[in-house]
Amino acid sequence: VVIGGDIHSYWVTDLKVDFTAAAPVVATEFVGTSISSPGIPYDRVARLLPDNPHVRFFDSRPRGYVRCTVTPERWLTELRALENAVDPRTAIGTLASYVVESGRPGAQRL
Repeated sequence: VVIGGDIHSYWVTDLKVDFTAAAPVVATEFVGTSISSPGIPYDRVARLLPDNPHVRFFDSRPRGYVRCTVTPERWLTELRALENAVDPRTAIGTLASYVVESGRPGAQRL
């Protein structure tokens, strides 16, 4: 599992040695967005997603963070999103959750 950031958007991506459809997944990358800085242009990136099936999730619109819970059996990542990034009393919810299970490469959405 790889943790990334500094791109102001959420990503869940299965990594491969090469990106042909038949290539095995060797790791999963989870990328957290920024708490307050604006994200990268959503529409520009979303247009490219059909050509990149290894990208399991992308969103640059909400602000938030990533929370991970790790055990020997699995790695759980929750993409946490703020309802309103400029309100300090804002609600926080889970945008999406993914798990990587021991011995089973690749992210699975819960």
